[in-house]
Amino acid sequence: MREDETSLGSRSETSRVRFITSTTFQIWRVPYLGLFSFSNVPSLRPALTHASPFKMDGAHANAYETDTNEELKFWTPEESENLKKPMLVPAKLVAPTVVREWHTRKEKSLSKKAEAALQSAKDLFDNYLANAEYAPPLVELLIPSVLDAYKEVAGEGFSLYHISRPDKKELQEDPEQTRARGFTHGLLEETDIKDEHYQHLIDFNLTIDAGKLFAEHVSMWPGCFTKRRGNSGKAATCGRKLTDADRAARGIAHNVTVTDVVVSQEAYIAYRSGNVTELSESQKAYMDFRARKIAMVAVGRNVPGPPHYPSYLQRDEAAAATYYRNLEKDRKRQFEEMFDAGYF
Repeated sequence: MREDETSLGSRSETSRVRFITSTTFQIWRVPYLGLFSFSNVPSLRPALTHASPFKMDGAHANAYETDTNEELKFWTPEESENLKKPMLVPAKLVAPTVVREWHTRKEKSLSKKAEAALQSAKDLFDNYLANAEYAPPLVELLIPSVLDAYKEVAGEGFSLYHISRPDKKELQEDPEQTRARGFTHGLLEETDIKDEHYQHLIDFNLTIDAGKLFAEHVSMWPGCFTKRRGNSGKAATCGRKLTDADRAARGIAHNVTVTDVVVSQEAYIAYRSGNVTELSESQKAYMDFRARKIAMVAVGRNVPGPPHYPSYLQRDEAAAATYYRNLEKDRKRQFEEMFDAGYF
């Protein structure tokens, strides 16, 4: 700080403050971005020229060198790798394929009215599933553009995934397709189902949050999805609005967002047989840890996200997990170097 003040010479006090503030921000900004976005930010250690006013104690100094503080994951690399294999025995899934919040960890609460509507929707769906003996197999529900990619994964059984073809940019960056972190499988979504297979089921209004929770409930069964039909893109699935003609034919008021559902033969067999996919030991540990965090009223990133099936599977799950683990260690290392440098 003294060197900066000396270099300012005859500048005014206001100018000096602006310069110092600007310099401090520039120092802060570079490593800060490295924490979250860039893995190739050079280490700050060689550039340090003054002692830190803070000292890291032995309890957490160089903590990035160990795995003891790693964030728990619902899926281990081995479990994720197994998802690429065909499923042979229909069973209720270990987690939903759809979650109410993909990118945030905020728990949602419903009003009593919305909670009652959600429970009614769940009861209607469960009854519908229990009697869906003529439901088509999942392979017959899919749109043509994803059918072949699905069959490559399903083989003689069925699957929740389809092969994910590399785009032009990925082919340019990795022509031989050998990069471990390349996406090779994509999770089936509600838009992969032919529109004519969706059945009218929920003709009363579910709030947006209740609709997301209902979609979670439905997607616990393989090959089952929901499609909201509202008046706006936010209320409808992928903007699939319900036309005025459809509303008139179904006797639905203009301000009601209805929900259509699709059920697969695999889901019906799973329901009637009572087969349930059990949590693994690591998944039980994850759920226990998450429950403890919620009980402690933790918020934001302190609460592990709700469990769900991965949106994509990578070419080599173990190698990809190692890459991201090292990336996290590098992030922690940069944070500690910033702490040592006195930026906090």
